[in-house]
Amino acid sequence: MAKAFEVVYLKPEQIEFSRRGDTLGLTVSEDSVSVHYPRVILRPCFPVSDNVAFLSVRDANADRQPEIGIIEDWTQLEPADRDAVAAELSLYYLVPKIQRIDAIKEELGFLYWTVETDKGPQEFVMRNNITQTTRQVTDTHWLVIDVNDARHEIPDISRLDPRSQKLLERYLSV
Repeated sequence: MAKAFEVVYLKPEQIEFSRRGDTLGLTVSEDSVSVHYPRVILRPCFPVSDNVAFLSVRDANADRQPEIGIIEDWTQLEPADRDAVAAELSLYYLVPKIQRIDAIKEELGFLYWTVETDKGPQEFVMRNNITQTTRQVTDTHWLVIDVNDARHEIPDISRLDPRSQKLLERYLSV
């Protein structure tokens, strides 16, 4: 039994993923003992750009979503498990790319965005706390995180129109 501060690595031969509709489940087998988690979520431990290495597997049925373990390289899993992981990651990491900012309105500590993305027009709300709601990937590449933890990407601020850049300067101090 691992202690709370120990990292548990899940070996490809010990795990089996299953899908029921849009729900990902996991069975972990070790020393003839199997534990089934009917609903799990996957989160990369490192930058979004490295979507292969070190996936944290968490129990979505528990309140605090405790970590079950870490998969070092999910491309080493069996084909069916690999497909299940890829499908789950594609659902979570659907990140619209912001191409134009039509408006940002500040109200009661929130920023209300109206934008044009590669997925069409969108509106979202984020907290007006840039240290918690934005991530600077490079000098000109940013992630904006809304109140639902959905990510919106600005691949290159310098390629936005001047009005969009002005709005970003005003509200995000970029």
